[in-house]
Amino acid sequence: LIAGCLAAPFARAVEIDMSEVRRIAQQPVHQILHGTSFIDISDSDYLQKVDTGTRPVIVVFYADKDEKSRLLATLGRYLATDFSGKITFYAYRASNGAQVGKKTLQRLQKSYGVKQIPATLFYDNDKGKMELERTNYAVPTLAEYRTPSTFFFKVYYNTISDYINKNILD
Repeated sequence: LIAGCLAAPFARAVEIDMSEVRRIAQQPVHQILHGTSFIDISDSDYLQKVDTGTRPVIVVFYADKDEKSRLLATLGRYLATDFSGKITFYAYRASNGAQVGKKTLQRLQKSYGVKQIPATLFYDNDKGKMELERTNYAVPTLAEYRTPSTFFFKVYYNTISDYINKNILD
C-alpha cells in the first residue's frame, strides 16, 4: 500500500520544510489559516457562498485546538498558497476547543453530510451550478476525513495536489 502511495505523488516536487510544518501545526487552526486565502464560513452563509461561486470550492471543517484539525489546516495552508485564484477555500469552525459536541456533529451531518471532524469537502463548482441532493445542502464531489501525519505529510500533500489538478480543476 505504501509503495503505491509513494509512486505517483512524487512526480511533482514541492519544497516543504518539515520543521516549519511541525511548528505551524502547533498553533490553533484559526492562527494557522490567518493570512491565507481561507475565508471563514458559517451556517448563515454556507449555501450562498458555496452555491454561487464560479470556481471549485474546498471547505475545511475543524475544531480549533484539535491535533488532527491543526495538521489538516497546515496542509490546507500549503494548498491555499498553491491553488489561490483557482479554488475558493473556506474554513468552518465547528468548535473553539479540541472536541466537537455530539449535537453539533449531528447538526453538521444533517446539514452538510459531515460525519466527523476534521473534514474536507471538495465541490467541483467551476460552472457556477451545484447539484442539490436535498434543499438544505449542496452535495460535495468528495468528502475526505483522513488527516496527514507529519511522517507522510509530503506524500499526502502531493497526492491531494494531484487529485485537485486531475479531478477538480479539469
